[in-house]
Amino acid sequence: MNKLIVFCILGILTCSSCAWFCKKSKCPPTDQSTLMVNDSLALLDKIERLDTAHLPEFIIRVNVHYIDSRNGMFYRGKKEDEKPVNGNVWAHRLVNHANSILENLEESGTSKSSFVGNSRIRLKIYSDPSNPLDSNGGIWYWPSRRMNKSMYNEDVLNIVIEDYGQPKDFKLNGYACGMNFCNEIVLQDAYDNAANGGRFGWWSFASLLCHELGHVMGLCHSFYCGNECKDVDIDIAKECKINPCFSDCGGPNVGFCDNWKSGSKNMMGYNPNQSSLSPCQWKIAYRNLCFTKASFVVRRKEIKN
Repeated sequence: MNKLIVFCILGILTCSSCAWFCKKSKCPPTDQSTLMVNDSLALLDKIERLDTAHLPEFIIRVNVHYIDSRNGMFYRGKKEDEKPVNGNVWAHRLVNHANSILENLEESGTSKSSFVGNSRIRLKIYSDPSNPLDSNGGIWYWPSRRMNKSMYNEDVLNIVIEDYGQPKDFKLNGYACGMNFCNEIVLQDAYDNAANGGRFGWWSFASLLCHELGHVMGLCHSFYCGNECKDVDIDIAKECKINPCFSDCGGPNVGFCDNWKSGSKNMMGYNPNQSSLSPCQWKIAYRNLCFTKASFVVRRKEIKN
């Protein structure tokens, strides 16, 4: 996907044969088009060289939605309330821990190379103070999935927290709505773990959130046969461990690969320490952030040369 985006930018804006296209589409004057191309080329060059000191930081605006279920539901609590099912506190801990992962990416034992340190990607719970319905600052509580609404439409990435399993089965599941910056991620069975003493706390679901965010930004599973980073800096066979690779970019891997015991920390695997990206993976995600039109992605700042 990222290759297509780059091709379109360079192809449409630079070739002289696009004069007819620009005339029909009311393109900006040539000097402005040239400036846009030069800016894009400079940005792509910095990404390729991993020149993060001169790259912007991206904020992904999110809302958190709790859905009631037969297992129960998180409740609206004050910040001094330390109970594990205080939904307001749990949501902030979830996002804060995800940001800690994104700020401090680690080495992975299965990768040929790792992007270590600040990814320059952050999540932020978004709220409009003038919205009288938003009494919990971007955190919502719904009696059913059917009644769940995105109050800010496409301006936020919605993180939906709901239980599907039985009480005390203590699962850690989730999925993204797709790739290409769709705006919903679902995390399943967080309440069961919080209410009944399961081993998966907000820290585990924060790792899962980062994994699903990776899908939204265009990344496939680390053990996917067609992974763009295969033979660049990801060893697909090591990621899968018990088979050469998995044939689906984002589909559920049920028993086919054993990434959990592979020693991998890759964020796009199924492992207990999803805290690593390879340089190739980071470049894909970051390029896609740079050129997406998703309104929940905000460019925070850029350091000039």
